[in-house]
Order: sequence, then structure tokens, then C-alpha cells
Amino acid sequence: MDERYPIGETESVAVAVLRHDGGEGYGRWTVAVGLRGGEATVHVPGHYPSVLAGRLRAADGRFLAGARLGRDEYLDLTALVRDGEETLALSSSARLPVRVTVEVPREQLLLLSILLDDAQKLIEELRQGLGAVPDSVPDAF
Repeated sequence: MDERYPIGETESVAVAVLRHDGGEGYGRWTVAVGLRGGEATVHVPGHYPSVLAGRLRAADGRFLAGARLGRDEYLDLTALVRDGEETLALSSSARLPVRVTVEVPREQLLLLSILLDDAQKLIEELRQGLGAVPDSVPDAF
């Protein structure tokens, strides 16, 4: 990893954008969703944060204990209820050698989705580079 851009936190998780050396396009970027205590972190590719944000909003709307609310090549989303506490488990793909799960309380899903959208916006801005910044300040300044 070359650079880390913290995006924000909920009460349980933190979101950060990571820029990696090498690679091109979205391949240079990942977004980390990690427990604030550092016990677990799930990484998703740079093109995916807004997709995940939409899936989190949809999962909240159709939350049902034990239901798989989404599954793709990056994450499985599963609704859990333990001792009356509702959480959404974000689990890395079973195709990875080590499976990691981050549980997010249901009441934090909307805030997490906003942070993921913010992460996507930052990636889009940084991918554009500094080409729009002039090399010199106009004489009027």
C-alpha cells in the first residue's frame, strides 16, 4: 500500500480508501471496512464501494434473521440476530484462502452506506489525478 485515506467511522467500523503501488485504473484502489478495534477488515476493489452501499441499503429494507441478503464474487451479506441484536455480516468470498467477516449493527447500515459512497467519490476524484490543477498561478494573483 502506498497511501491511505480515512473516510469515516460508525460506532463499530471504520472505512478507508487505499491506493496501491502498481496496477492501473480501479486495480490501484481498494476500500477497507474494518472493525474499529482492528480485529477484522474486509477489502473490496475500487469499483465496488457504491455497489456495496446500494446493497447495504437494500439489505436494511428486507432484513430477515438468517437470510442471505446478497452474494457476489466479493462478499456475502447475511442478516443475523443474536440476543435481540440485529447485525449484517459482511463476509469475504469463500474463494479466498482466509474468510473474514465483519458484523455491522443494523442501525449503522445507512451511515456505512454513506461512507462507502464517499469512498467511491474520493476514488473517482483521485483517479482523475491533478491534471486539472494549473502549473502556475495567473498573474492577477
